[in-house]
Amino acid sequence: MRPHRSRSEWLRRLALAAVVALGIASIIGSGGGIGLTSDCPPGMSCDAPPPVLTVSVQPPYATALVGSAVTFTATAFDAAGAVTYQWSRSSDGGTSFLDLPGATARALTLAAVNLADDGAIYRVTARDTSPIVAHAGARLSVSATPGLVFRDTEFNPADWVATPLGLGSVPAAAHSEDTPASGGNPGAFRRMVIEVPPQSGGGRVYYTSLVATYDPATQGAIRLIDYAEDSISLQPNVSTYTDSAMLLEQAGRRYVANQRADVNVPISTSWSSSQSRASLRAADFGMVDGPACQPGETCPDFSAQGAPMRFGYWRFSFGIQGDRIAHGIDNWQVTVWRE
Repeated sequence: MRPHRSRSEWLRRLALAAVVALGIASIIGSGGGIGLTSDCPPGMSCDAPPPVLTVSVQPPYATALVGSAVTFTATAFDAAGAVTYQWSRSSDGGTSFLDLPGATARALTLAAVNLADDGAIYRVTARDTSPIVAHAGARLSVSATPGLVFRDTEFNPADWVATPLGLGSVPAAAHSEDTPASGGNPGAFRRMVIEVPPQSGGGRVYYTSLVATYDPATQGAIRLIDYAEDSISLQPNVSTYTDSAMLLEQAGRRYVANQRADVNVPISTSWSSSQSRASLRAADFGMVDGPACQPGETCPDFSAQGAPMRFGYWRFSFGIQGDRIAHGIDNWQVTVWRE
C-alpha cells in the first residue's frame, strides 16, 4: 500500500515528473541517449490518483449541561480549491438528516442545548471543486444535572498508586514517578519514566487515584464519563512513543477506555492541552486485569447496583528493550454524568 500523500505533494511530484519527462524527450530528440526507462523519478508514485477530499469534526463526541453552549468544528483535508460546508442534524441515530438553515461555516455553535438535543448527531458535508463529497459527524449528549468532576493538578504522591503489569511471560516494567513543582501546564505536574522490559516492545503502568472514588449505590447510576488530560513527551524521539487512557477499577478488576478514548502523548516538548474523550459508556471500557467476568455480571457495572469505583489513567510506552521513556501528565480530569 502506498503511503498517503497530500494533494499539494502529489501535484508537486507530478510537476517534477513532467519536467523529467520533457527533459528526456529533449535528449532523445537531439540524438542523445535513451534516457530513463520511466517518466517518474525513483521513489515517486506518479501513477497514483491524487488524494481526495476528506473532513473531520472535533469533538466527535460532546457531553453538555442543559443551557450550555457547544461548538463543533470541521477541518477539511486534501481539498481541491475552496471548500464549502453544510451542517445537518439527525434525531434518529443517523438514519436521516435535515439541513440546518444558514449553517454553512466551518464551525457550528449551539448556543443553548436542551434535552431535545440529547442523542442528536450533527453532520457536516464538505465539497470542493472536484465531484467528491465528504461527510463527518459528531454525537451530542445532554444532561439535566451537572457532572461530578474529579480533578488533579498538583499530583500529591500520597494520592496516587502506580502498578506495573506484565503480559504473559513478559515481566512488569521498571518505573519511577515524581512531582516537579514547576514545568507543568502550569505549575506542578507528574513526571513518569517507564523502562521497556526484556522480551517486549513496551511497558505499561496503571496509575490509580486514591481520592477519585465513586459509589453508584449511594451516588447514583452512571450514564456517561468524560475524560481529559494534558500530556507531554519529555524526550521527543520518533522511535519511542506513549499512549494514555482513562483507567477504572471496580470489584478487583481494572478497565481501560478503548481505542476511541486513547490519548496519544505527542512527540513534542510542548504540552498538549485538554486532550478530551467525551461520552464514554460502560461498553467503551475493556478489562485488562482481574478475574473473568462471570455469566450474568456486567463488567464494568455503571448501574446503581455497581460496586464502588476508583478512577485513574494508564500509560503504555513503546520502544526497544532498555529504553527509559519519560513523559508527563497535568490537569487530569474525570467527569461523571449521572442518570
